[in-house]
Amino acid sequence: MNDESRAKTWLITGASSGLGRAMTEQLLERGDRIAATVQREDTLADLQQRYRENLSVTRLDLADTASVRASVEEAFAHWERIDVVVSNAAYGLVGAAEELTDAQIERQIAVNLTGTIQFIRAVLPRLRRQGGGRVVQVSSEGGQVVYPAFSLYHGHQVGHRRLRGERGEGSGALRHRLPHR
Repeated sequence: MNDESRAKTWLITGASSGLGRAMTEQLLERGDRIAATVQREDTLADLQQRYRENLSVTRLDLADTASVRASVEEAFAHWERIDVVVSNAAYGLVGAAEELTDAQIERQIAVNLTGTIQFIRAVLPRLRRQGGGRVVQVSSEGGQVVYPAFSLYHGHQVGHRRLRGERGEGSGALRHRLPHR
């Protein structure tokens, strides 16, 4: 168990599976506190039972800006301070762009790109008010390597890279250095 003075509080999107779930499990095991966001709240029931005091779970729909803001507010209200924010939630959509429906395209962009931007926009003012924190934007090789039938997924990955100011003419909109205590 982590010494209370060294334990960190994390806000992790996409905590129900994959990398988000693995991070949540490992961080809870070492004694950190987690504000986990998921699409279905019951997906972390096993961890909630085991780590009652150190885990809060909030439903998040990244395609809904009101949901994004509400989940961020709930996390900060519950834990008061969040040391590390991990923007991890995303999904892959397989299919050539011309084969996908308008609704599929809009949902992919809303969740994987616009939702990520709205999430970061919601957490940055809170981190500034508390005097600092860290933001980790999880992405994949999809912004550098192209696979057949993943054109939209690759598109949002390139968007993430440009927002962080990587490689070329990116604006750096998500690259912020906040003091950390």
